[in-house]
Amino acid sequence: MGPNRSGKIWRGIVVVVFAILGSQSLLAETNDTKQAVLKISGYGLLGNLELKSLIKTFDEKGKHREYYDANYIEDTALILISRVKRDGFLKPRIISRLTLQDGQTQTYEWRETIPDPLPRPTLASRVEFEIHEGVFYFFGQIRFEGLEAVPEDDALAFFVERGALVKLKKTRVFTPTRLERGLSSLAEVLARKGYDQAQVTTTDLEQNDETGEVNVLIRVNQGPRFEVRSIRQETYYGSNAQPAEVSTVVTNVIFSRIWQQDFAQTLRATNYHLGYPDTTVEVVEAKREPNNGTVLLDLVAKVRSGEKISMRSVKFSFTGTDKTKEAVLRRRVRLQRNRELDRIEAENGRYRLARLGVFDSVGVRYDQVDERTRDVVYELEEGKEVDVSMLLGFGSYELLRVGFEVNQYNILGRAHRARLRVAQSFKSSSADYLYTMPELVGENLDVFLNVFGLRREEASFTREEYGGGAGARKYLEPISSDFGVRYTYQILNAVETRLAEQVGLSRAAVGSITFDLKRDRRDNPLYPREGYRVGGSIETASKFLAGDVDFERLELSASFHQPVSKTSWLHLGMNHGVVFTQGSPLDELPFNKRFFPGGENSVRGFQEGEAAPRNARGSVIGAEAYLVGNIEFEQALTEKWSLVAFSDSIGFAKDVGNYPFDETLYSVGGGIRWRTVIGPVRLEYGHNLNPRPRDPAGTIHFSVGFPF
Repeated sequence: MGPNRSGKIWRGIVVVVFAILGSQSLLAETNDTKQAVLKISGYGLLGNLELKSLIKTFDEKGKHREYYDANYIEDTALILISRVKRDGFLKPRIISRLTLQDGQTQTYEWRETIPDPLPRPTLASRVEFEIHEGVFYFFGQIRFEGLEAVPEDDALAFFVERGALVKLKKTRVFTPTRLERGLSSLAEVLARKGYDQAQVTTTDLEQNDETGEVNVLIRVNQGPRFEVRSIRQETYYGSNAQPAEVSTVVTNVIFSRIWQQDFAQTLRATNYHLGYPDTTVEVVEAKREPNNGTVLLDLVAKVRSGEKISMRSVKFSFTGTDKTKEAVLRRRVRLQRNRELDRIEAENGRYRLARLGVFDSVGVRYDQVDERTRDVVYELEEGKEVDVSMLLGFGSYELLRVGFEVNQYNILGRAHRARLRVAQSFKSSSADYLYTMPELVGENLDVFLNVFGLRREEASFTREEYGGGAGARKYLEPISSDFGVRYTYQILNAVETRLAEQVGLSRAAVGSITFDLKRDRRDNPLYPREGYRVGGSIETASKFLAGDVDFERLELSASFHQPVSKTSWLHLGMNHGVVFTQGSPLDELPFNKRFFPGGENSVRGFQEGEAAPRNARGSVIGAEAYLVGNIEFEQALTEKWSLVAFSDSIGFAKDVGNYPFDETLYSVGGGIRWRTVIGPVRLEYGHNLNPRPRDPAGTIHFSVGFPF
């Protein structure tokens, strides 16, 4: 996309955005006399917006209110007081200014509670809440007495945030509720470790109302540790008063109420599989024996199976619409009538129905037909059929990205899904349509069709790609990985190239089959702190697949994340790509299929696509093979902010004959990250240690999302 074309598209987007905003402003002015106004101030820009959003979630009428009545005003004030107190301002002051129906104004002030109700009736066309926070209360010194089974540093984490290098007051918020929750959590951890009679209390609490500092002494009486020495299992079938089966197991497991619940559930599940859905389990203590600070327990597990039950039929009960085809539902439930009722299989059916993604809720109940027969009834609430959302992002190369996404669910009543995504930035225009048919020919096997188009400015050419294809994706449970295969037909154009010589085909039709495999064992996809992710794909293009080129393109990627301490982490990344052709790359390899590394998620000393081979004139011509390695150290400053230092290295080869690489580049740098709900907002600088002619000395990146 040339500069003129890109500018026109961007100006068009700006015009549309301002037109929408202008129409909204006009509507607001037109309806100003008909819609009540709510304003919140005094809690900071973001805090005011967050509080107002919180209020709206409790307002069923929303923007359709013409007036606010006394109940609404009082409820809003209570919500504001409660939320501000939760943030550590235990003695806030809320001032409300009401513009009444007749134009008069009234002012009310509340401190911590609302002792006197507002006059009835009160109708206000405008309500302004002004928040005066007051003193911020925070934990100062937290001391423990009698705590032995849990390290003090771990115990502190129940009361204050421990994942920060800089100790800010905001990370040590004190509220009575937070203190009680911390005491309860510590007691629960002790109970899980076998200290079933542990008591955690506080009596010495010093609260300074001028500075807000709160010092507390937490007393812990752990008591003895409980262990299970033996378990006697007695199984009663039907209404028999005497056990039909008796067995005893000798063990030395740590006793806790959680362990007891899990053990009882295991016994119930065993009988559920055998057709006893009414099984109950009672675990009682038969004997206890003190032994050097430990209490040994002998337990009795009484399993009462009830009667064996058969299943007559499977039914589906809908809340609201019932668009989904019954055949689709029965294929996923997989229960056979006139057989023993297995509650575990019935629950698995509920899980498979929920996995279709077209229901807001899925429940199951068992309706009695007679004493030994029941129906399994799935209670289904269908979700919305169409969802439209806006897309917004930012990257150092494409700058602002805007667009929209339309999702359509449960098409034809068969749980099919369709997604249309359209995006525009300063550098690219793209559209993608994906139609998915979940579990069409097998469990965990989704079949899909897609159509796409892309126009994007690269470092030395403009990329144009459009086409479509079909494929399937399956989750492989034995190796916890996603496997996919797809056929794609696409037209690839490299236009407006700034190259003096031919490096690859500037225009080509490609028919290819791609296989990919991904395994993700990270603890968090947005903020990985531990674990790893590996993946790979191989694309085979052939003239026998309706294209006019032959090549194989392999890409591999991996990342590894490991905590160094409670506030620091090591991140490692690797990406590798190589492309092979049957004949000469000049005749078989589209220029678009060469590799163009570099950028905010690759080698950060360069802009997007610039960490690649250059020709004699300094133009970027891409690589036929490359290997990127990333090493990154992250240190948390606070819960929301962290510093990073990184080293990015790349080796590449213009021709695959020099595989794996014949030239290297190195970047080092650092940056700062801000934690948000959509991923880390990153400001980073990468400095190039061995730049070539026309390479930058370094590059600043501002982007959203984890780099690898």
